[in-house]
Amino acid sequence: MTETIVGIQTFVDPAIPGFSAIIKQRYSDFIVNEVDQENQTVRLTSYELPVPDPEGIRLREEQLQAKEDAEQANRELGDEAKLAELAAVLDNDEDTMTQIKKMLDSYGNDVEFVNLKPQDDKAKRTMIHKVVKERFSGRMVSETAEGTMRLRMHKKKDDFDRRGKVKYDAWKDLGGEFCRFCLFKENRETMEAINHLTSTLRVPGKVFTFAGTKDRRGITSQWVTAHKVKAERLLALNKGLRNMSLGNFSYVPKSLKLGDLNGNRFMITLRNVQVDSEDTLNRSMTSLRDKGFINYFGMQRFGTGSVGTHEVGGAILRGEWEAAVDLIMKPRLGEGPDLEKARKHWAEHKDAKEAIKLFPKRWVAEYQILWSFQKAGHQRQPFEALNNIPRNLRLMYVHAYQSYIWNHMVTERIALYGADKPVVGDLVAIDKNALEAGDENMDDNNNDSHKGASSKSDSHIRAKVLTEEDVDQYTIYDVILPLPGFDVIYPTHAIGTKYKELMAKDGLDPHSMKRGNKEYSLSGSYRSFLSKPENVEWEIVRYDQADIPLTLTDQERMEGKAQPERVPDGKYLALILNLTLKSSQYATMAIREVCKQDTSAGFQATLNTVDSAVNSSAASAAVTPAETTPVMTPAETPAETPVEMPSAMSVDGEGEETTVGSSKRGIEEVEGAAPGPETKASKD
Repeated sequence: MTETIVGIQTFVDPAIPGFSAIIKQRYSDFIVNEVDQENQTVRLTSYELPVPDPEGIRLREEQLQAKEDAEQANRELGDEAKLAELAAVLDNDEDTMTQIKKMLDSYGNDVEFVNLKPQDDKAKRTMIHKVVKERFSGRMVSETAEGTMRLRMHKKKDDFDRRGKVKYDAWKDLGGEFCRFCLFKENRETMEAINHLTSTLRVPGKVFTFAGTKDRRGITSQWVTAHKVKAERLLALNKGLRNMSLGNFSYVPKSLKLGDLNGNRFMITLRNVQVDSEDTLNRSMTSLRDKGFINYFGMQRFGTGSVGTHEVGGAILRGEWEAAVDLIMKPRLGEGPDLEKARKHWAEHKDAKEAIKLFPKRWVAEYQILWSFQKAGHQRQPFEALNNIPRNLRLMYVHAYQSYIWNHMVTERIALYGADKPVVGDLVAIDKNALEAGDENMDDNNNDSHKGASSKSDSHIRAKVLTEEDVDQYTIYDVILPLPGFDVIYPTHAIGTKYKELMAKDGLDPHSMKRGNKEYSLSGSYRSFLSKPENVEWEIVRYDQADIPLTLTDQERMEGKAQPERVPDGKYLALILNLTLKSSQYATMAIREVCKQDTSAGFQATLNTVDSAVNSSAASAAVTPAETTPVMTPAETPAETPVEMPSAMSVDGEGEETTVGSSKRGIEEVEGAAPGPETKASKD
């Protein structure tokens, strides 16, 4: 899969020369810190346990003291005084009081219970319950039986009756029933780390929640919340944890949900930079800071194999279920001998029972398709087989097709009208706040399968077409382009026609996106044309040892380690960039704008070692000013290996692994899904 195929073909500032560099040679070359909803960067800075809320403790102590004082006063009060107080609330009914005394004196043997006279006054009934509870606790209870209020002797089972009793909540004293902590991890997937915690603590997986999954190949810090798990238990785990650490504990009243973040702070080290001059690096970073980058969907959106996820999505949108299944199961280059064997076996024999033994369960789509075929005993129901794939992975295919169209339209927009100002016929959001919310939840707001095709999301974006009268009121950063759907509008200039022309090649129509199957009936959305990263900083350094650490991790800073020493006349050159991206923005596309270098896994594999980069020139490894990203031939595309954005994954602004690599990993939630049908979508 190449950038050109999926529409990634141009740059904001192509006049700046490109350069080659190695990305992710070390895990510490890619550091991601979550930015929470308070706009605070999440960092591991402490292993200290949280101190309980002093105000909460004071109130609790006052409550306990008041309870003890009331109990002591009740003990000092004689039976005659207690009975007199009860008689007063019973309107001094002598017959009733005689029966009550007889019941108390005989411990319920002579009189089992005493029915009280009907009482219409609710306040009076409440007062009776209160007096009995406070003055005769442990001896007598009040209750309502068959519509009649009565008193009876206390029984052992009454000790388990919690009605009316104020339950002490120790978690409130701490600050909430959720322990929030910083998960610091290296070369581990978020769900892999969470699963390890759940198995070690022997708690259900739902105990832990987080705002977003983070990249495996790197070092990341993010908030996690644990329901009713004490910080002491979590801290104790650190002794046995590998490549991860827990810290910065606090108690909060609410758990995290997916999407509860503003973005991520990246510190990315580009090593062994081959560039004509350091001035070019400064120009590239200044351009990124001031002009931004094209908000392309990154390569991870489309997979890394020879069959793109957008191709599967196109087949699904055309209703070609058998073709979609064939594309998912199709043999492809560079997947390794085991998968090559599994795909080849299926292609030659179409034996689901044997093929399913060869596919690992983590290849969710393939496994679920084979499971469906095996259960049915034939392959005549491809729709049902597709529908057996978890919903979030199915939808990633159709969203990938929308992304494919969007990328190509951005490239066409720049080719026709440039990337410096809006033009008449462009689209802008009517409500910019809704646009930002929609960007962060684009895939959720892009499908109406749960809410019906005609309903609208609260954050649904509305757009308008720029005219001669208002075009000068907007900048290029206000321009948006639609992802195809039935509830969006299209530019009225030439790009609107380009949508039709490109989708027509795939047998689709941008103005006909409703489907009988609501799951694939896409409402569409909008995405900003250009993105500007926030708080952009950079440092150009020289060093002598090829694999020496050039940055400090959170853990190393906390341990007081010194900043890696720079060598002014060192053999190698590196560029360290720091920037903050929103959750809808791709870090790979920001890096691409800086380097003018292909971000596909195939190209990056050619730069995977220091020696290969040393022996390559900037001219051959980078895109020259007049060029767009070169198309690689199959012969140039090596097998998948851990490279810059490792073969089957990369990150967006959420530091999130979003590649499905055909279907290797739809998203973390689908890994290891147990075989068996999900809720099925209606075929019609």
